[in-house]
Amino acid sequence: MLSRPSHGSRARWPDWVFFVSRRHFRTRRREKGHTAALLSVGGLAVGVITLITVIGVMNGFQLGTITNILEVGSHHVRIAPVSKELAAKSSVVAGFVEIDETALEGIRSMPGVVSVLPYRDVQSIARGFFGEPAGVLIRAVPHDALVRDRGLSEQLSISTGEFSFVDDAVVLGHELARFLGLRVGDEVSFVTISGAGARPREIQRRVAGTFRTGFLDYDRAWAFAAIDDEFVRDEPIEWGIKLENRYNDREAIDRIERLLSDRAIEARVGSWREYNRSIFAALRMEKTMMTFLLGLIFVVVGVNIHHALRRSVIERTEEIAILKALGARPSAVRLVFVFEGVWIGLVGGTLGLVLGVLLAYNINGVFLVFEAGVNMVLRLIDATIGVVGTTAEFAIFSPQFFYIEQIPSHVWFSEAFGVFAFAVLSAVLAAASASAYVARIKPAEVLRDE
Repeated sequence: MLSRPSHGSRARWPDWVFFVSRRHFRTRRREKGHTAALLSVGGLAVGVITLITVIGVMNGFQLGTITNILEVGSHHVRIAPVSKELAAKSSVVAGFVEIDETALEGIRSMPGVVSVLPYRDVQSIARGFFGEPAGVLIRAVPHDALVRDRGLSEQLSISTGEFSFVDDAVVLGHELARFLGLRVGDEVSFVTISGAGARPREIQRRVAGTFRTGFLDYDRAWAFAAIDDEFVRDEPIEWGIKLENRYNDREAIDRIERLLSDRAIEARVGSWREYNRSIFAALRMEKTMMTFLLGLIFVVVGVNIHHALRRSVIERTEEIAILKALGARPSAVRLVFVFEGVWIGLVGGTLGLVLGVLLAYNINGVFLVFEAGVNMVLRLIDATIGVVGTTAEFAIFSPQFFYIEQIPSHVWFSEAFGVFAFAVLSAVLAAASASAYVARIKPAEVLRDE
């Protein structure tokens, strides 16, 4: 008669649990060999690869959008003037509070402040060669704006001409210039209304250059002019502040407000979080929902692992009965199959993590290889039977339909590791659910039948 193991031998149950679970994971099944284990590992790896790649591409697009908005249009912190009716104590120029150079120098010297750039915004209607008008936001900045603001100069790519306001010139967005039918040296007409009660007036300006930011809203509807141009002088000056770390905006705002308060200057100090709340919230919601929907892959993979391990438990009924007869506790036998799920999760998750990160950072190379293969097949068909009838190159993201030149991608370690951990967890939970059948196996009945 078998006796129960002593407490000393029972304390070493993890050794045989690990050993048996590894053997189960590596050895062939009676009927299907390694098919079930390979499908489980492969399904988990594909899920991790898909989720990491999609999240990486979404991060790339969202970071590109956020960077363009903050570096070109919004700034990290903005100081807006207050009308003299709201600030009777402060000096007033053209109906608005003036922030003196001493206060601005104090802001520039604050820790974490990279640049302080004055600007004016004017809404206008532009006309060019084609005659069809286009709504334009004219941002008036200093002549040396690209020198003062490194973030702006990095995001603003001059496609033709130069960024210059000599002789009252302007710089148009590339898509805006194309829509108006203008090139460098042509004349562009602006209809503007500057100042309260002013009448519309039309002015002519020379196009000194065109720019690209990669963000269609700016390239299609923005123009830059000199801050001292006579048609924008009636607009109030605002100040855009760039920080080393945009997430330190609240501390920077507190310091700026204290400095302005000490100098009795009334002004509104706002953060990028306030100006872009709706679009950033939409981007966050989009990413959350996409992650949730793609995360359902692991539910399907988990169900597959559950059924695979449940079949494994049924196939190994005699082995389980022998282990129980030798004194193994049902909980320890269940752990054998739970750890088999752990091995599946670790192998599949690690494989998916490595391949997913590699794919996310080389997604453009993968598309280039695919495009080259498709174009080679099309040229071969055209040369052989002549049914293609075109010399146009196939492109997944053709400039005719997409306003991107390449796919941006960025993977954060925390998100990639979170996907990996969730994949392992789904495999473990599926294995724990499948191992519940172990408790139903009674050694006496199984061994008697055998």
